[in-house]
Amino acid sequence: MVKDLNIWKWLATEDGEAAIVGMPQAPTTAEISAMRKVMCAEQVRAASDAMRARVKGHKKLNGKFADRMISDIPGVEMTSSAISSAYKAKRFVDVLGKGAIVADLCCGIGGDSWGLGQAGLVPIGVDLNPVRAWMYVHNTGNETVCGDAFEDCPAAAKAFHLDPARRNDLGTRTLTVDDFSPGPEVWERLIERFDGGAIKLNPGVNAYELPAGEVEILSEVGGLTQAILWAGSMAGENERRATKLGVDGSVCSIAGEAWRPEASTAIGAYLGTLDPCLERADLVGEFLEITATKLVHPGTGMVTADEMSEGNDHAMVRWHEVHEVIGWNRKRVKAALRSFDHGVVEVRTRGGVINPDVEQRAMRGKGANHRLTVFVYRIDRKLTAVIAERI
Repeated sequence: MVKDLNIWKWLATEDGEAAIVGMPQAPTTAEISAMRKVMCAEQVRAASDAMRARVKGHKKLNGKFADRMISDIPGVEMTSSAISSAYKAKRFVDVLGKGAIVADLCCGIGGDSWGLGQAGLVPIGVDLNPVRAWMYVHNTGNETVCGDAFEDCPAAAKAFHLDPARRNDLGTRTLTVDDFSPGPEVWERLIERFDGGAIKLNPGVNAYELPAGEVEILSEVGGLTQAILWAGSMAGENERRATKLGVDGSVCSIAGEAWRPEASTAIGAYLGTLDPCLERADLVGEFLEITATKLVHPGTGMVTADEMSEGNDHAMVRWHEVHEVIGWNRKRVKAALRSFDHGVVEVRTRGGVINPDVEQRAMRGKGANHRLTVFVYRIDRKLTAVIAERI
């Protein structure tokens, strides 16, 4: 990341905006040399980063926000999507009412504040990094404070949203609570100071290590995106919630107490794969209780049913009709697939028991049926293959 704040401020000028808009996605050596004649190296780099961030942002953020946004790639990667930002903001409005001031701590480029503002709240950003604090103001138009998340938190705020750094010194995502910055000690102080708030964490965090509150796991297209610790007045009645957010604005949530079922069931006529937010939130047991489904085996994320009915038609599960269940053997599975006029076959697994990309290439046929999936899972210590067709 370019650390010189003046370079980023230059991007907000007419010349800087022209540099972003005119920046090729993959500039040649000749193009870079030409740009270096009218811009310094840091300006070229910042313009390139900002251009690529906007491209990436259009896939994740509100279009109008991304159009004028100034950010680098890490800034876009760390901020909440427009879908999740709007979803979280609704709970703030439901609890606080419109017009309430919310402290957006470790605000980054302003993705979460965008949702808060759209919902009718008044977000104030706080970020220790002066470049991020400036980007936040440029992107949102909101007030910001460059300072410490706790010490410089706006006194007028009625609640807080905290997005602590989720990467360790090696640049990899951390799953350890103590590696977040600011860490649990600050979280506890914020919870004591405010009536309610939310702490955004990575979805792999150990929920049992978190302060009291409601832990919610969000999933969007592509997988899990974040965990949220709702504290104080922002917390719901249950200790866990799993929520699937659709690109169309749809929301599917299951809330309850965390527990992990241990029973196993032979695979029946239909096989369902659960949305990963259910497993991460330890709400598979809750799902089994409210649907007409049974768990295939602990840790597989798969359920089964003998028939399709309203009792198992749920947005949290993707159903397949089972054609054959056999012991895993590539040649044997390929031979079985020929009976179904197979073309491209999806291969799904867990725990690295096979390489799905290798097996998918190996099993590709010349037929017209492209709806087949081969599941290869370890069930009761045996590798089992299930040939099924997507419903």
